[in-house]
Amino acid sequence: MTSESSKYVWYAGYGSNLFRERFLCYIRGGKFRLGGSDAKGCTDTTLPIEDRPFIISHSLFFAMKSVYWQNEGIAFISSKPTEKEFTYGRLWKVTKNQFDEIWEQEGKSKYYPIKIDLGSDEGGVPIWTITNNSDLSFSKPSKEYVKTISLGLKETYQLSNETISKYMVRKGGIHGNFTEKDLMKICQSV
Repeated sequence: MTSESSKYVWYAGYGSNLFRERFLCYIRGGKFRLGGSDAKGCTDTTLPIEDRPFIISHSLFFAMKSVYWQNEGIAFISSKPTEKEFTYGRLWKVTKNQFDEIWEQEGKSKYYPIKIDLGSDEGGVPIWTITNNSDLSFSKPSKEYVKTISLGLKETYQLSNETISKYMVRKGGIHGNFTEKDLMKICQSV
């Protein structure tokens, strides 16, 4: 094991953490313009040394309610992998200490108590993400939250508004609360 693989971890972000501006609040501290908590930031404010797209073989859904996102649903992934669905993710290479502090800021005790090991990269650096029990009841996310995810999907994957709308419309918490047309309007507003 190299010293790099023992110091660093890939944090597999999804939901609002696809968008760089939002994710970096957890590193530097501060409040994101569309919502989310006023993050205290990490002790080590060094920015991620690398990031890249990453497909997570777990299904995306929205549940619980966060006062920081208009008291509406936030993103989670199923705790077990699935062959039928996937989630667009983004890997952020951070130190293990930064990962632990990001996890605390995300709400380790309330929202995201489960860490999932998604394997490792070719250099042996582990890939971790966080979630909750997939038996949670679905909750509709706010338009601001959906907008933040849309920004992240455009930034990370260069997806079109139509592709984003088709991807999102079948997800738990979105399905039945937003139509593809609603999602297109949200995507076009960014």
